[in-house]
Amino acid sequence: MLTTAFKAAEASYRRDLGDGLVLRWATAQDAERLAQQVGHVFRHKADAPPNAHLQTLVRLMMRGNFPHMKPGDYAVVEDTHRQQGNPLVAGVSLWRHQCDYEGIPFMLGRPEIVFTDPEYRKRGLIRALFEMIHTRSAQEGHLVQGITGIPYFYRQFGYEYAFDLEGMRGTYLSLIPKTKEGEQESLRLQEADATDIPLLQKLYAQRRTRTNSMVWMHISDDYWRYQLEDWKQYGPEERLANFQVIIDAQGEKIGYVHMATRRRDKVLGIWDMEIARGTNLAAIAPSLLRTLQAYGLQMATTEGEKTEPLSEIHFFLGRNHPVYNVLGQELAPREQPPYAWYVRVPDIAAFLNHIAPALEQRLENSERAGYTGELKLDVYRGGLKLVFEQGKLNGAENWPVPLYDAEVQGGCPPLPFLQVVFGYRSINELITIYPDVWANSEGRTLLNILFPTRPSVVQAL
Repeated sequence: MLTTAFKAAEASYRRDLGDGLVLRWATAQDAERLAQQVGHVFRHKADAPPNAHLQTLVRLMMRGNFPHMKPGDYAVVEDTHRQQGNPLVAGVSLWRHQCDYEGIPFMLGRPEIVFTDPEYRKRGLIRALFEMIHTRSAQEGHLVQGITGIPYFYRQFGYEYAFDLEGMRGTYLSLIPKTKEGEQESLRLQEADATDIPLLQKLYAQRRTRTNSMVWMHISDDYWRYQLEDWKQYGPEERLANFQVIIDAQGEKIGYVHMATRRRDKVLGIWDMEIARGTNLAAIAPSLLRTLQAYGLQMATTEGEKTEPLSEIHFFLGRNHPVYNVLGQELAPREQPPYAWYVRVPDIAAFLNHIAPALEQRLENSERAGYTGELKLDVYRGGLKLVFEQGKLNGAENWPVPLYDAEVQGGCPPLPFLQVVFGYRSINELITIYPDVWANSEGRTLLNILFPTRPSVVQAL
């Protein structure tokens, strides 16, 4: 029996919002209505056809074998009085990802495919849906939630930008070097299949080592198998991702590339790519660009829409990637800085206790090895206290800041503090940005040791 706090996580949960609106969890029978409404809401413009890609994604999400969720993990608002149109007027799904922080595992609950029918906006429906999603995520023991979403919006629900999302360097087809007379192309692409999973896992792990990523999202063999094989039993129209293995002139598989299944505009987007260590990337780069160009020119385009001719290749490979260095400004003059993941940590003390081994290791590697003492911070709606003894974290706790003689070593609003915890920005950087962030000398020293800045390369699977 669930406690009252977790009632909203139950499959049978229903809540009357008034005016015929009912908050509930979806079932498999809602799949097509969800797909139709998502396709309608996410049109590219008012007179455009429904978004076929997201319609397909929602149908797959609701089928029962989707790797991140089950059909009952879509929270919806139904208008039981609606006579015309789709009665499912708003919704949010809950995905689950296995991640780690400096090698310490944690589950990340991910709200995704958030929608509201335009006629029902500004009624607080998404806030109510997020309460359901957060309740189920908490009931399952998730310490963190994360979402890739539109600017600002999810700050309203306790989220803060806290690690990089994508980042792009792009080239124009007109800049790609041509083959010399009599020259044979040194690379080719081959569709990846289940036999390539060990290679894909090895190359994906290589990226973690190469980037020294603080937060990392794990990919299971089952996920790869789903993306590479499961769609074949239904047909190419239900293929979500396009993974191609890169093969050199000797027939060796030296890397992989992840692209969309269809081209939607003038750009061929490369969403993930890794080349095996020991490969001379500078030597193969011209052939790689030409091979991608050839693939993009024959790629299917979005059905029902007029698609511009291919003219650009964009590499969405994070803030830094070896291919960026090789192409340089001459071959890849287009540049777009990373956006960011929104992150929510409902109990920061609980999360800090969970990652205690990482904090202790950072202390051990610093000039404060074996530290005994307290780090007390004012987070303005309360306090946060970390107690160390001989370099070990005895505990982090949500601490009621006393009215007098608090002896805090710093202050920071709770959401910006997540940027520090996840290495997105240092306490020194936040002090220069926010007037309400401060730290004395001792506080700065400890915070910089415990929470160094470092990128996180987190795939938006």
